[in-house]
Amino acid sequence: MALFAIIALVLIGVGGRLYQKRKAWIEHSKLTYGKVVEISRRYARGDHAGRFPIYFPIVSYQVNGLEFRREAERGLMKNYEIGQEIPVRYLSEKPYEASLNEQSVPVLSPNVFFILGILMLISAIILSVIHP
Repeated sequence: MALFAIIALVLIGVGGRLYQKRKAWIEHSKLTYGKVVEISRRYARGDHAGRFPIYFPIVSYQVNGLEFRREAERGLMKNYEIGQEIPVRYLSEKPYEASLNEQSVPVLSPNVFFILGILMLISAIILSVIHP
């Protein structure tokens, strides 16, 4: 029971830390627009017929006169076109750390840690009530 409580608190703490990192990343990042310069098309392992491609746009954007390229972190079902403008969020001190979306952040989501931590904490409370 105590082990569940300790693990729960650690998970909630990790979730809190990731939340703070995501918040800081958004507060310190800047928004610009880049252009799709290339599109990588891939297929899921189970798509042997090749009917459902997943598109990974590669976007070129400029920061302080330097050009950077970034490929989408996740595949998209939508087909982008070469030359299409896409929002790019980047850190001014590290412009190569970027996200190809206004709301997306390249930091692990804290939600899983919060949910698991809360479930483990509830389990610990229930176990302590059942087996005092």
